[in-house]
Amino acid sequence: MRKYRVVIEEILSETFEIEATSEEDAVSKSIQEYEAGNFVVYPDNVECRQISVVGEDGELTDWITF
Repeated sequence: MRKYRVVIEEILSETFEIEATSEEDAVSKSIQEYEAGNFVVYPDNVECRQISVVGEDGELTDWITF
């Protein structure tokens, strides 16, 4: 048996509504709300999970969605 290193990545998502004057303003305000703890992305809202193996050269294999 050998030891392998694997990387598991999860993408979480949540939709929020915010009033803003432009798309840029919406992004800026949303980042502020997120950093202030007012916009919370919960771990049960997983949109995607994927796994990859770290090769001996440090490179990742292709991602496998699961």
